[in-house]
Amino acid sequence: MDIIVLIKRVPDPNLPEQLVSISDAGDEIVVHASSQYSINLYDLNAVEAAIGLKETHGGNVTVVTADDASADQYLRRVLAMGADNAIRVDLDKAARSDPFQTAQAIVSAIKQKAIPSLIIAGRQSSDADSGYVPYLVAHGLGIPAISPVVTIKAASDKTINVGKLADATIDEYEISLPAVLLVSNEINKPRTPGLKGVMAAKKATIEVANTTSDGPKASKPKYSPKKGQRSVQSTKFIDGSDEDKAAALLAALDK
Repeated sequence: MDIIVLIKRVPDPNLPEQLVSISDAGDEIVVHASSQYSINLYDLNAVEAAIGLKETHGGNVTVVTADDASADQYLRRVLAMGADNAIRVDLDKAARSDPFQTAQAIVSAIKQKAIPSLIIAGRQSSDADSGYVPYLVAHGLGIPAISPVVTIKAASDKTINVGKLADATIDEYEISLPAVLLVSNEINKPRTPGLKGVMAAKKATIEVANTTSDGPKASKPKYSPKKGQRSVQSTKFIDGSDEDKAAALLAALDK
């Protein structure tokens, strides 16, 4: 079974709030230059799921990220866990901030090889928190996607049986392959790389794919400013009966 795992470098989720701000235009999250980064935590669950499938069914695990050369250390971290190959889709900051361009570049890189049996990704990233890219990759490749996956029951060359988290249950599905699975953290506990894996990963070759990211572009999002950046509005207290308060509130909202 050939498996691709999509990973993303994200700002450390434990960053102090003073190291994160919103741009003046309100369309970009600005992270202080001294900030630390890590692999998106859901993506580590995806890596563990892929390695577990390889250990059970055989095959090959390739980890893919769309980023610049500073992300190579995170690819090596995943190689140390047990992935076999790593591909960095070379993408500048402006392009990778757009999920459509990011997905198009990843699709282009995958098509240069061959569509794998399975693509696994985290259900969403901790920075943008959207989960668009894996779905857009699935759409670009013309294959199904399912999220959030919390169990993998069985797999064969043609199908995989998974449990999908619902409101109050875990619903079971049999998915035809190839497919994209977006996994949640309930699925496993990612392993810690051993010394042998770390040493081997240092020597591993990371393939760099230069692709186009042409295609539709997302409109710029608008982010709410942080607590300390919000403009202060005047506060008015309303006295009187409940009816008076309700009428005054409606009048204020209607302005």
